[in-house]
Order: sequence, then structure tokens, then C-alpha cells
Amino acid sequence: MSSKDKLVDFTTLNEMLYGETAYIKEFAEAALTSFEEFRENYSSYLLDKDEVNFRKAGHKIKPVAQMLGLGLIIDEYEKAKSLIWDDKNEDELKASCDKMNSICNQVLDELKELAE
Repeated sequence: MSSKDKLVDFTTLNEMLYGETAYIKEFAEAALTSFEEFRENYSSYLLDKDEVNFRKAGHKIKPVAQMLGLGLIIDEYEKAKSLIWDDKNEDELKASCDKMNSICNQVLDELKELAE
């Protein structure tokens, strides 16, 4: 996967951590846990239309997503909140879950590479 195909932008992280490999690896490991948890909670809370917990999951991942240049995750999360508010059907909710799963899976792969 070429760097232009990657979703994660490590530039800001690299600058924040002064290019220190050990710190970057530690951050990547923590981010892995955060994104795995978010991926699971996103689908569960969205399909249940549990707005309170859905928002909590989103607020928890937003800072990490912003640091890694993952506007795609934030955009889909914001769109999904409106799906709950507009009481959209299950097919639309599932489509958002599938999209977020795909995004998160790629992010997790990229973070695993960094953590190794």
C-alpha cells in the first residue's frame, strides 16, 4: 500500500512526538485499542439507535481521529448521528456501519504496521 493510499496521516503525530520511535509505537498501540473499541461500539450503538452511547463513543475517538488526519471517520460519524435523529431505516444504518467498519479496518492495519 503506497503512502498516498493510506488513510492515516502520521505527520502531526510525528511532529508531536519528535519522531521518537518508541513514543510513536506506544501511541499506535493505544490507538489500536481505541479504534477497535470504537468500531465495535459504533455498529452496536448505531443499530440500537442508542444516541447517548453513540455520542460517547464518537467523542472518545474524535481527538485521536483528528490527530491522525482522519476526517473521514468524523464525517461518517456526524452523518450517522443524523441517521439516528431522522429515524432512518435499518438498511441506511447498516450501510453506515459497513462503511465505518471498512474505514476502521484500514486504519487498524495501518496502525498495526506502525506498532510493529
